[in-house]
Amino acid sequence: MSDKFRIEHEGPLPAVPEQVWLAVTRDSEAWLMPSEPMKDTAIVWDPPYRCVAREQSGDWFHQIEFQIEARDGGSYIRYVHSGVFEDDWDTQYDGARKHTGFYMHTLAEYLKHFQGRPYRHVEVHAPPTSATAAGLQPVRTALGIHDTTEPGGTLVAALPTIGEVEAVLDFHNEYFIGLRTSDALYRFFGRNFFGAPVVLGAYQYGAQDVALETVADEWTGWLADVFGGAA
Repeated sequence: MSDKFRIEHEGPLPAVPEQVWLAVTRDSEAWLMPSEPMKDTAIVWDPPYRCVAREQSGDWFHQIEFQIEARDGGSYIRYVHSGVFEDDWDTQYDGARKHTGFYMHTLAEYLKHFQGRPYRHVEVHAPPTSATAAGLQPVRTALGIHDTTEPGGTLVAALPTIGEVEAVLDFHNEYFIGLRTSDALYRFFGRNFFGAPVVLGAYQYGAQDVALETVADEWTGWLADVFGGAA
């Protein structure tokens, strides 16, 4: 059954409004995912303070709104995601709401540590065997994350294409894992909770020696090994 939804988030960001504006309207692939320029579907376009992008077909619509204001040398953002979910409303809403907090945290990490640098992004899906109640636990084990590992702490993990590296565990709960290295953000999404396989998003910044196709292939193999499924 279809019905409307509305998800809101607000909080400070470590960048001035002009930098936040570019990140959310132009450079979404640097911290979120590739998308069409927001200006193409904007019904409000007031840089660098407010953008509303909307798609609509009959009773169905999908709308994203960003409000940005300067505050304390940085910015304060208000984000509203609204629209219509047509199937499995409770699961879709729960997934979108939980993802929002993680996405906004990743935006802050990008702005604080990497904004302005060249970027590239690859998304890799774990095998179907990851869509179980165990979820991200095999990933935690492979990365060396323990029950006592606190967000904000560091760990040494063996990652595809780069080997052993010191990383900051910048985000960690039952649904998501966020790692930050000196030149990358690695985001693990426990979408098993929402009926889908686990997903990795790798965001790399600056000059890179390894082809993006190789990064995708090696992470695909790593996830297959972790979850015991075919790559």
